[in-house]
Amino acid sequence: MYPRHHSLYNATLCASAGILPVALSVCASAAPTIPTFSNQTASAGLTMSHTALESGHPTKSMTAGGAVGDFNNDGWPDLFVIDGGGAPDRLFINNGDGTFTDEAASWGLTDTHYGSGAAVGDFNNDGHLDIYVTSFGLAGTGYNTGQHRLYRNSGAGSFTEVAFSAGVHESTSVTPDGFGAAFGDYDLDGDLDLFVCGWHEFSDGNRLFQNNGNETFSDVTVSAGVFDPDMHGFSPRFADMDGDCHPELLIAADYGTSHYYLNNADGTFTDITPASGTGLDTNGMGQCVGDFNRDGRLDWYVTSIFHDTMPNGLFTGNKLYYATADHLFDDVSVAMAVEDGGWGWGAEAVDVNNDGHVDIVETNGWDDQSDQWENERAKVFYNNAGTPYLDVALPCQLAHDLLGRGLVRLDYDKDGDQDIVIFSYSGELQLWRNDDGSTLGNSLTIHCDTSLNPALAPNGFGTRVEVTTVDGTQVVFIDGGGTYVSTSEISAHFGLGSAATVTELRVKWSDGSQSRRIGVGVNQTITLINAGPTDLNADGAINSNDLAQLLGFWGSGDPVADVDGDGTVTSADLAQLIGSWNP
Repeated sequence: MYPRHHSLYNATLCASAGILPVALSVCASAAPTIPTFSNQTASAGLTMSHTALESGHPTKSMTAGGAVGDFNNDGWPDLFVIDGGGAPDRLFINNGDGTFTDEAASWGLTDTHYGSGAAVGDFNNDGHLDIYVTSFGLAGTGYNTGQHRLYRNSGAGSFTEVAFSAGVHESTSVTPDGFGAAFGDYDLDGDLDLFVCGWHEFSDGNRLFQNNGNETFSDVTVSAGVFDPDMHGFSPRFADMDGDCHPELLIAADYGTSHYYLNNADGTFTDITPASGTGLDTNGMGQCVGDFNRDGRLDWYVTSIFHDTMPNGLFTGNKLYYATADHLFDDVSVAMAVEDGGWGWGAEAVDVNNDGHVDIVETNGWDDQSDQWENERAKVFYNNAGTPYLDVALPCQLAHDLLGRGLVRLDYDKDGDQDIVIFSYSGELQLWRNDDGSTLGNSLTIHCDTSLNPALAPNGFGTRVEVTTVDGTQVVFIDGGGTYVSTSEISAHFGLGSAATVTELRVKWSDGSQSRRIGVGVNQTITLINAGPTDLNADGAINSNDLAQLLGFWGSGDPVADVDGDGTVTSADLAQLIGSWNP
């Protein structure tokens, strides 16, 4: 069943069949660029089914998630999947040939527990991605507080659970609680802090943990100004929404309690939700951030329940907030036709056809014993470049209709387009391969290596990446934000359409320094290595290439060469570059 937006659905079918009504001619250019997806779950070796929490837990039907990360540093994205309590969690290591192997047992992930959400980040800056998992306790022991897990990656094919010693095993909840979590460097000290969401009211489950730099964290929720006992938190993320390098804290939360916290750049936040024009969703669940209208500002998308007969009342549906100025947003969800995502959960900003416009993929579903949300397809909201989005899930053949919860993007086969994994409550995990996005448009994927610069958070968290082609400039912000109880691949992916080259690649690191490359080839994955503020081309060394770039901007105020930040590229910048020379 494909229950709503019949006009858009029929228009898309007409366009793909070559039958184009005049009134719906907007589909003429969009239809030829729609990719197809195929279910590769079994062939990839990802066969597993989520185990529902035991009866009696009030949030048992809200779980099912996982996370993407290159846990063995071989250059291929792996997949961590939360089971839910019937079996140990899974760690699917990417074999590099389109298949995965579950190596959870050999890596030490043998506990059977009531897991909920997952976040990925290198919390101890040792070059290996770790995993944080919210949990309600070991299976068979009942639900308990203080059971969250932090898996420290040894770098030698194993994890050690260190949540208790790190101080993040509980979120001071008075009831077993915990959903999405996100790593991010909110205080810009070069290590990853952690926010954990809790859904139960008055459980105090929404907590901010500051990284102490010694494999421990401190709970700074109150002192940082983000304590709210009324918040029903689901999905947090740290994202720099105004370009000052200090990431804001965005939280999608239920019952009208979503929050937009402004980073004050002094270790504290201010709640500016109403003033920013956000927080209008009645049931915030999942979220994603992206420059959807290509104006250079980051926009915010929040999933929420859409009701067929009670829209804009008790159920507002999804909210798409377009940024109009720093911390000011317009709700364009109805105008852009993305408000109806069913009972929306996880969502990702992803250019599915590499045309240079960011689309939205969303999963949904609720077992209500009616036909309103049950067995409803996932949504693929196709960005029609300034006109209302089109739900093209049907012609894309992305036929997921289970009780979807978490959703992540990744390029598991490294072919240049974005694939989708959906986690379903009490149902099977599904891997949807993007079969022809890479043939519809060129692309560029960016990873960041900040291990040579201790001032920067690992893996480029907090980095703003801009690519410019003949078609204009696109922006992606790299963060560890959760979609819904899940975390996607840590990368910046750009669809480039027919552009044959990237004329300029510009990077703004989280310390405010910038790097630049020109004439970058398309259809490749590159890793930018930051060796310090004078590494002007992010190749991991300070050498004649950086010198040439600095001299090319001599006398200007371009921040890519103004390494001392005085507003002009002068001999002072040259001296700083020479002082850090390490060819």
